Amino acid sequence: MNNNRSIKTIADPEFIELTPLDINPLMAQCQIKVLYLGKNRNGSYIDKNAALEMSKTLRGCPIVGAYLKDKEDFGDHGDVITIEDGEIHFSCKTVPYGFVAPDARIWFQTFTDTDEFGNETEREYLLTTGYLWVDQYPEAQQVIDEGKGQSMELDSKNLEGHWATDNNSGMEFFIINDAVFSKLCILGDNVEPCFEGASITDVENQFSKDSEFTAKLFAMVQELNQTLYSKGGVTVNDNQETQFEEKEVETEQEVETQFVETQFDDGGDGGDNTGDGNDADNQNDTTDSQDDTQNDDDSQSDDDKDDDDDQDDDEELEQNNEGTNSDVDKGKKNLEQHTVSVEEFSAIQKELEELRAFKLSFENQQKDALIAKYHMLTDADKADIIAHKEEYSLDQIEEKLALIYVRKNVDFSTVDGLPEKEEEVEEESPLMSFSLDNTNNAEDAEDSLLSVLRLVKR
Repeated sequence: MNNNRSIKTIADPEFIELTPLDINPLMAQCQIKVLYLGKNRNGSYIDKNAALEMSKTLRGCPIVGAYLKDKEDFGDHGDVITIEDGEIHFSCKTVPYGFVAPDARIWFQTFTDTDEFGNETEREYLLTTGYLWVDQYPEAQQVIDEGKGQSMELDSKNLEGHWATDNNSGMEFFIINDAVFSKLCILGDNVEPCFEGASITDVENQFSKDSEFTAKLFAMVQELNQTLYSKGGVTVNDNQETQFEEKEVETEQEVETQFVETQFDDGGDGGDNTGDGNDADNQNDTTDSQDDTQNDDDSQSDDDKDDDDDQDDDEELEQNNEGTNSDVDKGKKNLEQHTVSVEEFSAIQKELEELRAFKLSFENQQKDALIAKYHMLTDADKADIIAHKEEYSLDQIEEKLALIYVRKNVDFSTVDGLPEKEEEVEEESPLMSFSLDNTNNAEDAEDSLLSVLRLVKR
């Protein structure tokens, strides 16, 4: 028993600011193809709406595996069924090797699966990313280096769905409406996953700008932004150039006006002083010569002072003119560096419009190919979607086509509902494991018991 105690004080906590790159270096990131949409080989059906709801439970999901040392490879789900004293017990040999991060990206992406006979099937997968503890568990490095199959497990307590019969094939499918992911299981090379292409591999850059169109558009946008939004001002038409020239003229006029006003003020002062001296001479014509001489000396002194003031004003005005002309030249130089002519801007705008038109054409080709893939639907069934294809995204078109197909081909009147639950005697509720192996480790159990167990695990 630990007798130590730790009591929180009233002091404020000091939080540590971490960046997204501040993460344990003993892990490796991986990419997970979880499931694909539609029917799968274990008799279940998942549409896109159900997958969207289920994807909300992927973050934080553990990545487990049952490693077999003698085979140096992973096994299956590791389910173990034992019968003791007439009771059935379930246990699991898998251990956690990693997890799906709480901030993991989750997306849909289309892949072409090829079987061993060379038959190709296009499927839309649900993908996410996770982390594996490769340093603590060296066998997990196999998953990163070689890639392994993956099989998801769903929590049976949170599973919502119903049984229905496909009228075209006569096969019965369990349509999953919603479920919670409980585990993502690493499979060995000898274990076939239920979803053929489901796997855990090294992470790939699925979001790089690798298409020619996207790269060209990105470069155009960068060039346009650099041209139009550079620091120092933007001029994209002749009107703004004219405005700058008018401002320059106004600046020169202001300098000339200032010079004239300065000359006028200085000249006025000098004229008044000189006039005062002449008046003094005229008024003192009748006075003695000593007064005339004194007045002449004063007038000469005033004239010299006015000349010095005029010279200082001229030097100051010349300096102001030089500063103003320097500012004007500097502004004009900056303007020339960041000026885009009307023709250049029109050419950029025209090329951008061409790129947009190309993008629209490319998207329409993708949409036409997607619509053509549903060849089992008539033109009348797809008429509304074809008429409004430019208004819908690829995902929306896929959803609408799939919904039309399900409504036409699935007979919901044959749904019998979920079987009634029998009294549970297990210690743990079995999970819904998406694996093709239904034998597990109960070879010695009676055939009737195995049938019941297979029904439960469906």
